[in-house]
Amino acid sequence: LTPRGTVASRMHAVSPTPGTACSRARGVFRAGRRVTHGAARVVRVVSRNELSVSPEAPKFGKKTPAGDERERDVCLTCGFVDYRNPKVVVGCVPCWTDSTGTTRVLLCRRAIEPRVGKWGFPQGFMELGEGTRDGAARETKEEAGAAVTPGPLLAVYNLPGQVQLLYLAEMLDASGNPDTPPVIACGIETLEAKFFTWDEIPHEDDLAFATVSWALAFAALKLDEWQTQTPFVPQQRQKLIFGDPMDGKTRWTEEG
Repeated sequence: LTPRGTVASRMHAVSPTPGTACSRARGVFRAGRRVTHGAARVVRVVSRNELSVSPEAPKFGKKTPAGDERERDVCLTCGFVDYRNPKVVVGCVPCWTDSTGTTRVLLCRRAIEPRVGKWGFPQGFMELGEGTRDGAARETKEEAGAAVTPGPLLAVYNLPGQVQLLYLAEMLDASGNPDTPPVIACGIETLEAKFFTWDEIPHEDDLAFATVSWALAFAALKLDEWQTQTPFVPQQRQKLIFGDPMDGKTRWTEEG
């Protein structure tokens, strides 16, 4: 799970013709990606350092756009509305069961911030053009080098700025031998990938996020139902934030 969904800059892209950024190009950067708007045309993509000193940077203010019910960040020069919506995070709890019936879960130790060095299951931001199960399988391949088939929906977590959809997943092994551990390999976001029995799972203090603890505990409870193909209701939890995160006057509540 990388922080690429955050808004890194709201600068306009720089047009080849000086002074036309708002009237012609009208682009903003979100985490290093340009989003064009207005009368879009090809623009030169520049570095964030160059943007920071660009004289063509827009001026944003709080306004309620026509047809909307709440204030948004609106460019006072060209009228572009900078909508901020929750990101979708997808992931899975990959499981391998040997011939004795012992089930192990695959966890990854993070090589990136936030929470570098802490353990979690594969998860990350959903990409355009993929379904949620596809995204969970992709993240598992990227972070742990493992092939999985995501199964039932395990949990839905509503958090400030994101919604997480997590699945139970069966690990695939090309050898066909249930006692041969499936192939795993660390991706660039992973320091270590390892199988744990449920009793061996790291302490909560060593897990990356509260949602990791929530999902692992619920997966342990629902494992028998999953393996016997008994339907179950996914866990739903949420963290609510009150106040404006920009001024630091916030408080949190959790609902299970």
